[in-house]
Amino acid sequence: MRSLIRWAVRNTPAMNTLMVALLLTGGASLGVMRREVFPEFELEVILVTVPYPGASPSEVEEGICQKLEESVRATAGIDKIMSIAREGAGFLILELNADVPDVQKILNEVRSEIDRIPSFPELAEDPEVKQITLRQPAIRVNVIGPSNVGLDQESRVQAELELRDVAEGIREDLLQLPSVSQANIVGERNYQIDVEVPETTLRRFGLTLSDVADTIRRENIELPGGTMKTSAQEVRLRGMNKRLIGQEIAEIPLLGNPASGTLHTIGDLATVRDHFIDDTSLSFINGQPALVISVDRTLNEDLLEIVRRVRGYVATHEMPHGYEISTWFDQSINVRDRMDLLTRNGLQGLALVFLVLAIFLDLRLAFWVAVGIPAAVLGAAVVLLYGGHTLNMLSMFAFLMALGIVVDDAIVIGENIYAHRRHHDRMSEAAVSGAFEVLPAVISSVCTTIIAFVPLMFVAGIMGKFIAVMPVAVIAMLVISLFESIFILPCHLAHERSMLFSVLGRVLFPFRFLVAWSKWSNVFME
Repeated sequence: MRSLIRWAVRNTPAMNTLMVALLLTGGASLGVMRREVFPEFELEVILVTVPYPGASPSEVEEGICQKLEESVRATAGIDKIMSIAREGAGFLILELNADVPDVQKILNEVRSEIDRIPSFPELAEDPEVKQITLRQPAIRVNVIGPSNVGLDQESRVQAELELRDVAEGIREDLLQLPSVSQANIVGERNYQIDVEVPETTLRRFGLTLSDVADTIRRENIELPGGTMKTSAQEVRLRGMNKRLIGQEIAEIPLLGNPASGTLHTIGDLATVRDHFIDDTSLSFINGQPALVISVDRTLNEDLLEIVRRVRGYVATHEMPHGYEISTWFDQSINVRDRMDLLTRNGLQGLALVFLVLAIFLDLRLAFWVAVGIPAAVLGAAVVLLYGGHTLNMLSMFAFLMALGIVVDDAIVIGENIYAHRRHHDRMSEAAVSGAFEVLPAVISSVCTTIIAFVPLMFVAGIMGKFIAVMPVAVIAMLVISLFESIFILPCHLAHERSMLFSVLGRVLFPFRFLVAWSKWSNVFME
């Protein structure tokens, strides 16, 4: 190892080039690394949903859940099978092994096995097979409408429909932004049209509710009618009779008498009413009706870029009269705060290490030991980017946690080189001897810390994926700091003091004099 240190000291330009490349590459890595609140990862969980309207839990268990379990039991890669039967639907939850190489392959196999089930109950709907994915909100947009106080029921419904149209338009605009791919309205109520026919009316005209429903279903459609070609042009035919609101549904013909020429519509025989169901879901902001659009981020999107685009849109978008737009639940605030904290702690650490070492030891030693802090952080950023990790709350917490550790080995090696310079005429030999003498102790101390973090890399399950970036960041900083202290730091301390450090040494002379005076005064007092 002594020969390697001596080789590094003799090849100072190569070590300087390596350090500059490390700093530049690390800075570029931090610039292109995706930023998010917490690490995004895929869950090895498959969910199968089969709606069975009107069925009791026991019927769902017998007709849905048992058949689903039997169909997928022999599929390779499944660790645990759990089914849930509740009123109106059955669910099958499949937890896969943590070491599954391809979740999509097993997903396709499960879908194929379920499709082979010979028969579900007659009223059961088609099964839905999907992998559970996590979507973290980036920011939320408020669409606030005019107050509906004092309006009747029909006017309230109309106002809510207009608010829904405005929110849908804003949602479509948000999806057109370059960095936004997920935007959904949160907490909206389902729109419903009720057709109520009195029993006396049904008996009078010899109708049933099924007859009315079939008529609405048959008339309220939009179908292509093919193409009609003529000598001059080609005309595309299409039957457009789709009706979307209650007033249009009320105009559908229901009964006709060819002899008398009378025609009864749905509105003549029934009460058609527009309304929103689920009155427990109501959104108000500052006492006014509102809808919330949640802008979510996917696995490959940058949180800060999404928030910047959305805020720019909200600041420049012109709303209709009486409507307002605003943002809240901005998750980028936490990321920015943690990044600012990391920057402040790093600069404070640099300043404190530099001042303390400059006063008690040597100015040049203080400078090059302090340089090891940004070198370790930026070098760890390169490792995180290459490993597919992101800049998130956990990775920045790991940086903060390791800041106080990475400078220890540089201080020990630098201080020992400073002590050897008093007994060697040659600065290069003092650097080699001083670094080699404390090398076993420095390596053992760093390895002890690394060993403490290595088990975190083998935690299984969701928690293991959540904290996977922490040991990688800490170990990368420790290894890079150790390499810089053993090979690069001795190169910088193996040369005579430059003019710059001489001038700065004179600036700090009063502090160094006070330290020396206090030390010698204690000696004389003893």
